[in-house]
Amino acid sequence: MIRRLSILAAILILFLALSPAIACVGKTLRIGTLDGAQQEVLAQILSIIIDERTGTGVKIVPFDSSKEAHEALVDADLDMLIEYTGVGQVAVLGGEPIAEGDALYKEVKSRYQQELNLIWLKPFGFEDRARTAPDLPAEAAPVVRKDTLKKFPALSRLINKLGGRIDQATMAQLEGEVSSRGAKSVARSFLKDRKLI
Repeated sequence: MIRRLSILAAILILFLALSPAIACVGKTLRIGTLDGAQQEVLAQILSIIIDERTGTGVKIVPFDSSKEAHEALVDADLDMLIEYTGVGQVAVLGGEPIAEGDALYKEVKSRYQQELNLIWLKPFGFEDRARTAPDLPAEAAPVVRKDTLKKFPALSRLINKLGGRIDQATMAQLEGEVSSRGAKSVARSFLKDRKLI
């Protein structure tokens, strides 16, 4: 009897691992975005991959400033936000500037988790130093509420598939195409070309 239950449990775990959609269907995620082609196309990439791969509805919520968007994330009015490491370290955490990219990411990731219950997922693969006042590394990455990841257990694994997939040249190309094709169309083409949807 115990052996039979163990086998059933193993099958169930394997089934859930292979079917990330099951845990997420019928729910809605809210992603915060700022003005500008870069944030718009990244939000659409996240929205489409989540919707297509899990069946979870996604609402993209625009904000006028990163401060407002961050506060909405902390207050649980958002589930996810695209943030930049340098911005997180200096503007959000009030920390000392860290010039080395990997060390900065580790520091921001650790402090966000401990102090804010927010989880940094893998960076997309490009920087936007114009986002920070000092010339700091500013890797873009999705930041998600810890309780959201508990409700959507397949989410981090799915979104981390985007980690390192968008280098500087790719981001510049995507941004350049937004004005003529629209962020949603550009995002869908990107995901299809890379066989992510």
